[in-house]
Amino acid sequence: MKIYQEIFDDHASMLLARSKKARQEISTSLEEDSALPLTVAAFQMKNSCGGEEQKKQNLVRMLSAIDLAAEKGVQILTFPEMCLSGYFTPTAGSAQEGKLANLELADIVTESSYLQALQEKALSTQMVLTFGFAEKLADVIYNSIGVIDADGSWLGTRRKAPLYPWAYENESFEEPGTEDRSVVFQTKYATIGVSNCFDGEFPESIRRMRFAGAEILLWSNAALGNSKLGSSHRINHSGAHAQANNMWVVCCNCAAENSSGTSLIVSNSGEPLVILPPNEEALALA
Repeated sequence: MKIYQEIFDDHASMLLARSKKARQEISTSLEEDSALPLTVAAFQMKNSCGGEEQKKQNLVRMLSAIDLAAEKGVQILTFPEMCLSGYFTPTAGSAQEGKLANLELADIVTESSYLQALQEKALSTQMVLTFGFAEKLADVIYNSIGVIDADGSWLGTRRKAPLYPWAYENESFEEPGTEDRSVVFQTKYATIGVSNCFDGEFPESIRRMRFAGAEILLWSNAALGNSKLGSSHRINHSGAHAQANNMWVVCCNCAAENSSGTSLIVSNSGEPLVILPPNEEALALA
């Protein structure tokens, strides 16, 4: 009997083979008369914090990514957490500086030209969009995921709950009540559940969204980690969410010097269909 104390040599090649097999099975299933083809994508966007000018550049990159995705036939596109203004971390400054930046760059949904531009792009490309931004509501700032339908209509927000327990979030953002920890939206193409980084680590919230009719989990992240080695944590979580709930998972992380990247798309069997490199701005598509 052999004894192993490390991962066996063929693990990576077998993972690739299983992923290829899963994609082939999907292709075969699309030949059925009852099939409802759907193309989804995650834009692993570079995390950039730099005030109003950087926010404008971030919007330009988002709009360009939508155009590229549209060329590939994407119908649902997911962006990272806080991608519009940038997720403020120690590489950008102190937690107090982050609080001031998040306040300054926050968007009021009904008044923001940035959000209006994204709504117009969603309409012109007939694409469902989910993306991270700082949402201002009265005197409160939320770490939110905006949801836009393919007709350009604003469907609502997923406000991060719970927040990650560190000063860069707790000093900047309000945490909504526990009743908001599972949010489902009916879009043109599918019923989606939406999670925001840390709050997507709780299986109970994902299960509630599945029970509420979610067919796909769109999970935006700015998960910190090793930008050279990546990390297995989002890969493991996404596979578990997919298999335990028989749902598709689009897990979108950011690219940064202190982010683990490795955005991925997982089939409802739990097998990954595509995994991105740790620190590269790129589009994952399935």
